[in-house]
Amino acid sequence: MKKTLILITIIFFACSAFAEEKIANKALKAAGLSLITPGGGQLYNGKYTKSAVVFALESTLIGLSAYNISQSNKWFDNYETSNLETDYEQYIKYYDNQQNYLFWLGSLIFVSAIDAFVDAHLKDYEKMKKNIHLKFEDNVMLLSVKF
Repeated sequence: MKKTLILITIIFFACSAFAEEKIANKALKAAGLSLITPGGGQLYNGKYTKSAVVFALESTLIGLSAYNISQSNKWFDNYETSNLETDYEQYIKYYDNQQNYLFWLGSLIFVSAIDAFVDAHLKDYEKMKKNIHLKFEDNVMLLSVKF
């Protein structure tokens, strides 16, 4: 898993190295904001609805994780004092829930950062697309590009 994350991070920064400097800086800033604040990168890119959805999802997962952490700590303390099997089962239940919610939170943050990065790169796509014209006439393909 660590190797995969390192590889994705290297690809992430390598892609930005080949882009225009202005767009690359904006994309990295959007990804960084998305890693720091829930929905920050989407908000920076002007995707307000997407930002609200990401914020709501990340906030919900943070709240569920915090609740399960407190419950697992409570049940573990109960188990240490009573040594009852039911207390330990409750601890395991909340601990598993905590791990699941933290996994989904991390995944959502990662996907949100990638989304913000890609959105920043594609911000000027429609304008750039208007500069490229492709025509097919009489078995000939004509390509014109305006700079």
